[in-house]
Amino acid sequence: MGSSESKREEEDVVEIEEDEEGLTDTLRTHLTRLIAYAESADVTLQQEVAEKLANEAVKPERQRQIVEVGGLKLLLPLTESSDTEVQRLAAHALANLSVNAENQILMAAEGGIEMLVHLVKIEGENCEAVHRQASKALANLGVNSDNKMRISQAGGIAPLIELAKSRNMTVSVEAIAALANLAVNDSNEREIAERGGLAPILDGANTDHLDLQSQAARALRNLSVNEDNKKIIITLGGVNILKKLCRNCPNDRVRTQAARALANLGTDEGEDTHNEGKYEEEKG
Repeated sequence: MGSSESKREEEDVVEIEEDEEGLTDTLRTHLTRLIAYAESADVTLQQEVAEKLANEAVKPERQRQIVEVGGLKLLLPLTESSDTEVQRLAAHALANLSVNAENQILMAAEGGIEMLVHLVKIEGENCEAVHRQASKALANLGVNSDNKMRISQAGGIAPLIELAKSRNMTVSVEAIAALANLAVNDSNEREIAERGGLAPILDGANTDHLDLQSQAARALRNLSVNEDNKKIIITLGGVNILKKLCRNCPNDRVRTQAARALANLGTDEGEDTHNEGKYEEEKG
């Protein structure tokens, strides 16, 4: 190999330790240098940083540590990478970090919502895995009551509705899960309907895909509290779709959510149901 070949000098390489405190110490001590790697045009460097953060963020004991010592500052340039694999890894890290309830607050305060809304909007080839992880993270962040409005204000509802229409069911499952959590807010409940979100959610409920049925039924339960939404759901054939779930779905939880949506619409199915309001959950 010629001496002119581009390479990293040995002293510029930051090794992320594998021991219990190593990652935290490395992030705290070398954050500026790691951010430079994240901002680098070298995709290999970006992937190394993003993959390490994504893997470490799976561990519950690491999730809060990474955010507290400035890990989100690393993820911002990674979400803006020109490489979709780097973006996927960054979105995966954000999805893992967002499981922690305290992180949901910290991530919103430090720009995590804007990062994720950017990721659910990206276009081009091989973006589906990015969309899936970013939607999952928004679903988790959307469990926090303040974040529901922050996601809406950041423009997150419209792209999630578009992803709910995806032919890739793993993407639509996560997008509808996010919309279901965001709908536990009266303003968002109206916005989702006004932007045309009820139709793709009903389409999801009308599939044979159990995970999609589950999230769609939960979303419809939440969205059917609003009086105007009730009329739209009924007009779009929602009563028959929900009755079909109640009768044919093998999953008790899905049948319960569908029955409660029917109760909100004024149509009980099978069991003695009543309006119990809205329901949310972390996707994890």
